[in-house]
Amino acid sequence: MNLTPEFLSRAGAPGRKRPRGGARRRIRAWQAKAAAFQAALLVFLLTAALVGAVAYTLDRNARRSTIQQSATELASGSRVAASAFSALRANLRASAGQIATSLELQRAVIAGDRSALERIARARHARILIAGRAVGTLAPLPRIASTAAITNGGQVLARVTIAVSLSNDLLKLMRDETPLPAEAALVLVQNGHVVAGGPRGAAADIRDGRIAFGSSVFEAESTPLGVRNTRVLAVEPVRAVEARALPYRRRLFVAAVVTLALAAAIAARLGRPVARLLNDVARLSRQAQTDSLTGLANRRSLDERLDVELARARLNKTNLGFVIADVDDFKQINDRYGHQTGDEILRAVARACGDLVRECDLAGRWGGEEFAFVLPDTPLSGAQRTAERVRSAIAEIVVNGPAGEPVRVTATFGAAAFPAFASADALIDAADGALYAGKRSGKNRVDVAAGSTTETPPDSQKLVAPAA
Repeated sequence: MNLTPEFLSRAGAPGRKRPRGGARRRIRAWQAKAAAFQAALLVFLLTAALVGAVAYTLDRNARRSTIQQSATELASGSRVAASAFSALRANLRASAGQIATSLELQRAVIAGDRSALERIARARHARILIAGRAVGTLAPLPRIASTAAITNGGQVLARVTIAVSLSNDLLKLMRDETPLPAEAALVLVQNGHVVAGGPRGAAADIRDGRIAFGSSVFEAESTPLGVRNTRVLAVEPVRAVEARALPYRRRLFVAAVVTLALAAAIAARLGRPVARLLNDVARLSRQAQTDSLTGLANRRSLDERLDVELARARLNKTNLGFVIADVDDFKQINDRYGHQTGDEILRAVARACGDLVRECDLAGRWGGEEFAFVLPDTPLSGAQRTAERVRSAIAEIVVNGPAGEPVRVTATFGAAAFPAFASADALIDAADGALYAGKRSGKNRVDVAAGSTTETPPDSQKLVAPAA
């Protein structure tokens, strides 16, 4: 079979079909559209990530600011409520003093008029203690009380006590004097438990600025009331605090959606320019790594890959094959048929090299009419087999000369392998030496490097084909 340039341009590795010209054009058009879409998607995703990060930061700051504002308002409210409580206590003391100094009570005390004392106690919600007997009752516990004494010449004749329960009624008086958000409330706590304004008897434990009553969680701030183990809490439901930020968060969401819509429109417009830019970058990268004539890897890529695979083979204790090929009598072909025919031959040889190696292998142009193969996880025998397949394919190449005459070509191969040759320079020198030994032995053959003979039987050291 003749592997003409036209055939080789259509044929790939065994079992694979290359698309024909029309199909290739459709594939390239589809790839161009896909590249533009990918570029647009990339621009949109980058913008979306930026917008999302900004929106998240603003939303978090808004939440934090709202919570801080609530804490400030609640702390201020609890202090005002404590001041209102102090004023109520002062009024209570003043009321007890007024009752004690009233002429009506003093006359009843001096006269020992129990009925008058009972009438005064009921009217003033007071308890009068006289001669060890108490008249009247106080407000129920828990309560705050104030006492005043009636004296005569240093002798205490009676004591008058009035009290106010720590109840919701007292809390309402305090709330009326306290500026708080609409859904905030006051809670009275004594000895660590709620006595008014909340679930009576519930534990009042503030953690990280919050308190929970059942399933309800509140922002909370507290202030002592100057009464032993008694304090007032200003509380606001967390849901109400978070609801304050909802209008801002809605506006933020709308702004983010509008921004993303604009980003999508801009990304669609920028898709093609960005795709062209990315393609140019990729093309320049490929040009830096590939040979312009053959499309195979260039010498630089081969050197870099050889170093990488050597390091991996040392680490994993595996083999690495390396092959150098040289087109036989290429100078005479150029002199006889011209450089255009010579270039066509190099391209045909390159296609044979690229199509007959594995995906993990690297075939490239070593320089001039020389080619090379880096073969990971391949012992010397495997490198020989690969070289022989390529040699056979090259021997079947037929290229039309300037006058339409058929031009045939052959190549000679030299193979070496790691670990028999432990460095890149040693591998290259060994394969090169085997190549020139093959040239001296008649060309169109595969020779292996001396020093690798322990890997393969002696009778398989050279795979020789007759010279063309």
